[in-house]
Amino acid sequence: MILDYMLNNTGLVIEKLIQHMQITLIAVLFAVVVGVPLGIIVSRSEKLGKIILGVANIFQTIPSLALFGFIIPLPIIGGIGYKPAVIVLFLYALLPIIKNTYIGIKSVDDAVIESAKGMGMTARQILLMVTLPLAFPIIMGGIRVATVINIGTATIAALIGAGGLGDFIFRGISMSDTGIILAGAIPTTVLALSIDFILGLIENKLPVSALGHVITNKKIMKRALVCILIPIIAIGSITYIRSTKSEETIVIGTKNFTESRLMGELLSVYIENNTNLKTKVSELGGTLPAFKAIQSKDIDMYVEYTGTGYVTLLKKQGDIPSSQEVYDIVKKEFDEQFGLSWLNPLGFNNTYTLAVKKGIAEKYNLNTFSDLAQYSNEFILGPTPEILERPDGFPGLKELYDFSFKDIKALDPGLRYNAIADNSVQVTDAFSTDGKIQELGLVVLEDDKEYFPPYYAVPLVNNRTLEENSELKPLLQKLGNVLDDEQMQKLNYRADVKKEDLRDIATDFLKSTDLIK
Repeated sequence: MILDYMLNNTGLVIEKLIQHMQITLIAVLFAVVVGVPLGIIVSRSEKLGKIILGVANIFQTIPSLALFGFIIPLPIIGGIGYKPAVIVLFLYALLPIIKNTYIGIKSVDDAVIESAKGMGMTARQILLMVTLPLAFPIIMGGIRVATVINIGTATIAALIGAGGLGDFIFRGISMSDTGIILAGAIPTTVLALSIDFILGLIENKLPVSALGHVITNKKIMKRALVCILIPIIAIGSITYIRSTKSEETIVIGTKNFTESRLMGELLSVYIENNTNLKTKVSELGGTLPAFKAIQSKDIDMYVEYTGTGYVTLLKKQGDIPSSQEVYDIVKKEFDEQFGLSWLNPLGFNNTYTLAVKKGIAEKYNLNTFSDLAQYSNEFILGPTPEILERPDGFPGLKELYDFSFKDIKALDPGLRYNAIADNSVQVTDAFSTDGKIQELGLVVLEDDKEYFPPYYAVPLVNNRTLEENSELKPLLQKLGNVLDDEQMQKLNYRADVKKEDLRDIATDFLKSTDLIK
């Protein structure tokens, strides 16, 4: 299965591998340029050294996913794509390079330094001709560690639209497809081992005398610097170009679950077949990264849900009004506050719900959330992390229905269905249009106290994009009510269960409704 997937998508695997290498290597190259001098400073100044190591330690201890999240809203260095990914990986690579440079310099025997002084060498000559060449193997060890760590961490960059092999891993997890997961994991592992092997040869085989000769020979040093600068400039230029959005390209964001990806492809196919515009679909981690990205115009549009806009983004509290009122409120306030337009709803309501296996529903006679509350202390809940924190999520649901689950295990949107299938959890949150509900024969319980707001899917578009592309709004408005809940569940089923290509599914649907020829 894995071999078939990789053979059928060889071009895409190579493209993602190149993206992964670009992100990782440019970050490490910059970290070497900055980290080695900082390591030298740390070895010479105790006061500055504590500050430098303290700052580097702080970056290293922040969870990588959190650091990616923090950087999105920041001006200049933030946003989505290559630029913030390189910056985060650069910060992660600093500590091992700084520390190993410091350790390498301090490991040089004092007698050697004294001998060099006795020969009349200046402090600069001692550093370049004695200390750094002798410390080189240890410094190189730090670079190896930083590079291998970054290759693994770079997979998370897929969550902010930077691409790379992480795209396969996260897509495979959400679709419960081992083949797609391994299509990202295996090349990542091979890349890490290959780069580590090459750097290990340099670390262990390059003679100290040869390094000293390179440093002290100005002609050779200039050539060496040119050889180092060429890949830095080349990779940096490619990174900058790829991170800069073309004005003629409509960037469509998606969240990290199947339905959102499908809607992204549907918008892409629809726009490209009805206009001369080019599109790019960029996957993001969730609601907040997508919202921040559209605000900063790193993306032009994505499909959002009315309930998410009302509760999570506008932070409305209290009783939930009717579906139409929720839509009218988000449409008005998003336009006024954020310069974003909610267009016509696509038609389906992908509301949150709770689901259990058919056998459990029959055994305990479970039909509603209130029924579940009576037996919740016997079950393990397996929800997505997002619903555990959202204002419209589990905290309020627990209070309203007085749930007291035996345990709660936060799970990726794709993995929660694996968990309920093998009985690791007995209850999970679900989206009413999920294809896995149909595959697993789950019983969707009724939200009898109407806790969850309506979640109608709607294209959310930056007003500037609509102003710059006058044909877009009337075109996208034609998508109003083209999908109902049952149709959307069938499309999700084709993606999650039948493992069909998302773009093919979107194209088939648009053709079947005469929206494209």
